[in-house]
Amino acid sequence: MASQADIAHHYDVDNDFFALFLDKKYRAYSCGVWKKAITLEQAQEDKFDRLCRYANVTQGHDVIEIGCGWGGLMNTVLDKYPNTSVHGLTLSTEQFEFINSASRPNLSLDLRSWQDYIPPERKFDSIISIGAFEHFASFEDQAESRQRDIYKTFFDWCLSVSTSEAQIGLQTIVIARAPNSLSELRDSRYLLDKVFPGSALPSISDIQAAIVDKYEISAVHRIGLDYARTLFEWNKRLEFNQNKIVERYGQELFDHYRTYFDAARRSFETGYVDLYQVSLRRAKPLRILSK
Repeated sequence: MASQADIAHHYDVDNDFFALFLDKKYRAYSCGVWKKAITLEQAQEDKFDRLCRYANVTQGHDVIEIGCGWGGLMNTVLDKYPNTSVHGLTLSTEQFEFINSASRPNLSLDLRSWQDYIPPERKFDSIISIGAFEHFASFEDQAESRQRDIYKTFFDWCLSVSTSEAQIGLQTIVIARAPNSLSELRDSRYLLDKVFPGSALPSISDIQAAIVDKYEISAVHRIGLDYARTLFEWNKRLEFNQNKIVERYGQELFDHYRTYFDAARRSFETGYVDLYQVSLRRAKPLRILSK
């Protein structure tokens, strides 16, 4: 799994830096849903709405988000669902401090991974994770075929901290196929070596294997091309603020993010990687009726 140092390598540049290319309302750093949206802000709101539906969030629920970013989903839950409470987990010190600086009732936060989190006595009614699942296993884990055991442990953890009716709204990038060219392989290596160290993408079969006898898929959307458009929008804002970024953070950081966005966009456009949004509900036990 990506360590706190791995997460800091990417996410703890500076909160103000990310504000220069992410949406202004939610500061959401993951794929938006572009089915009806025209603006980046609306695409991110539509993403949050879908994941809340997938997790079956309703008024009065206690919700936990694994990998809460800058709090956009958590604030959406509190704004749209009366009498809810929401708890976030993050490994980013910058994100943790940003959310805490704008504290609001019924929102709580921990600077720790799901493995290290000690849940409260009351169990959660809904679980949401957007863009964190990709960080749960590393290349080393995959090389040793450990990734499915890690994912199984995560879903066991989900069962342990949630009610019997709780559902999961999961959004994750997946590896869709083997690379078809050297350029695809080069893009992949840049993203996982230079952008997200300590992480490796799951496959759909990894997820399917990990949820056996635990969860069943009740809904799914496959929207890799939506991520390509999201990356295009981020890059447009990045280039608009080029002078400001270079002045504050240096040419090297600007060039790094432009390379990152281009490599990721190409990977989604070619279908080398994809993006899945999945609704998971508890699997019902199978009964064998004897005569």
